[in-house]
Amino acid sequence: MKIEIYDPAMCCSTGACGPSVDPELVRIQETLRLLQKQAPEVQVQRYGLSSEPQAFVANPAVTELLKSEGPECLPLIFLDGMLVSKGSYPSNEQIQGAAKLAGFELVLAEIKKSSCGCKSGCC
Repeated sequence: MKIEIYDPAMCCSTGACGPSVDPELVRIQETLRLLQKQAPEVQVQRYGLSSEPQAFVANPAVTELLKSEGPECLPLIFLDGMLVSKGSYPSNEQIQGAAKLAGFELVLAEIKKSSCGCKSGCC
């Protein structure tokens, strides 16, 4: 199984940089980490528009979507070359379902949205 993620332009894929933490980026990063830990044979490739534009150009489907819909279509997620998600990251349940179809049983814990570690809740 191969997962390819084409992220919008951002400073990093973890969501832990910049002036505010994006909980959705933190969730998907942790989900991918757990996926790689439980199923290391699953290939995960992640491309950032600002850091790896050549990957966007090299994929004709990504190029066409960007031309027709603009960067609002990002993120794009491909599973074994097939587009499975556009404009948002898949839920943990969707990732578990895709993995199950490919023969992998994953346990993905629900990730709390306030996982910044801030004791006073200042985030």
